[in-house]
Amino acid sequence: MKNILVMPNKMGWLPGRQNNTNTMTACQEETPDQYETADPVLKKTIDLHKIGEKLEFTDARERTKGKRSEGILTLGAGKKGPGAHAHTRQLEGFEILSGQMVAIVNGKEMIANAGDTIIVHADENHTFKNGSQTEPLVAKFWYEPALNTEWMLQTLGEDAMKNGGDWDKMSVLPAMYIFYKLRNEYRFAGMPVSLQNILLGIGAAIAKLSGAAKKVNLPPGL
Repeated sequence: MKNILVMPNKMGWLPGRQNNTNTMTACQEETPDQYETADPVLKKTIDLHKIGEKLEFTDARERTKGKRSEGILTLGAGKKGPGAHAHTRQLEGFEILSGQMVAIVNGKEMIANAGDTIIVHADENHTFKNGSQTEPLVAKFWYEPALNTEWMLQTLGEDAMKNGGDWDKMSVLPAMYIFYKLRNEYRFAGMPVSLQNILLGIGAAIAKLSGAAKKVNLPPGL
């Protein structure tokens, strides 16, 4: 059994289990008959070469009918991940395949090496970085349930690739429109919710008026 690191305030409870043992969730314990047979879904790799980050999503979202989304993260030596944020309706997990991840969850730092797993629960502010200055970090990551996070990262990532391979090069108005549409799923840490809604709402309105919102292909139901 892999090591599992969880925040002390929620130690011993993971969704999908009927007891309080500190084990993997039901969706993580994959079995051959868990999924329906289907052709593999090919997804574009998000390769942000300028910052040394790569995201490769699998077809887990399709296989599990939205119960789970997963992929492989590669983060270059000494590089940082996203700014602190929270998923309001999802569990997020990282299994370190190689290298070292330094994660900060609700202000508490945890260090994970190959074989370790970090679990981040809904509404927990978190960010992470590569803990090594010489080796890349490679980790499996997942969201439960899938919701729209994969679509968000895929859409923003493809836009960033077109604009120079850096998250900072995303088109601003389409990004604000996307974050506004996902305001009930994804939150930026360090800013009051009401203020976020106002600022993102203004950006979304400008995106609609300018036509920038038309560049965004929303998923069904959003």
